[in-house]
Amino acid sequence: MTIITPTFTRNLKCPCCSKPFTTVNIRISYPKTAEVSTDYCVTYQDEENSPYLYYVNVCDQCGYAFTKNSIPLTNLAKEKIKKEITEKWIPRSYGDIRTIEEAISCYKLAIYCSIIKREKNYILAGLLLRVGWLFRKLDNSVEEERFMKKALETYKNSYEIADYIGTEMSEIRVLYLIGELSRRCRLYEEAITYFSKIVSHPNAPIEKGIVEKAREQWLVTREDAKDI
Repeated sequence: MTIITPTFTRNLKCPCCSKPFTTVNIRISYPKTAEVSTDYCVTYQDEENSPYLYYVNVCDQCGYAFTKNSIPLTNLAKEKIKKEITEKWIPRSYGDIRTIEEAISCYKLAIYCSIIKREKNYILAGLLLRVGWLFRKLDNSVEEERFMKKALETYKNSYEIADYIGTEMSEIRVLYLIGELSRRCRLYEEAITYFSKIVSHPNAPIEKGIVEKAREQWLVTREDAKDI
């Protein structure tokens, strides 16, 4: 009998140096959700095989880190990656089973690459948010909040210049994340402001699920604010 494992190995070609490398992925049919938090962090029934651990691909030859949402590299970006990362890179592989700590290292490298490439704010914010989630799973509240604040500021930048337009991110979703991250960072007045923007948004009838969640979190925020 063939035993189907949660993980499998993929062979990839690095978009930066064009060399082959391997990485581990979780089978699409495997992850089972146990809980989803109000900032969309998923707790899986099997956290040791969480898809979050393998979201970032890292080339062991040049150190370039990327995800399925990363933008294509220009020649200028490749040169910058080579100068800022590859020339300082000590070859090592993240192509095996990862711990949370190893996954965090991969995310941090992807964040650095994202900044070098000047990717859109909503992409960078998503990486920062995921690092916050991983620190939450480690019960490291200090680092969790530090990355939540970084994600919050980056989502605000995304909202201000609307760089999410034409992507899977809607304005209401960005507003919700700003509101919820503000609440989690104890910026209650700011959170209430952004949740209110959702309820009165022209597209509110289209995204009823997020609007209802925003109403719920607006009430939670009011209660949180009373405690201080």
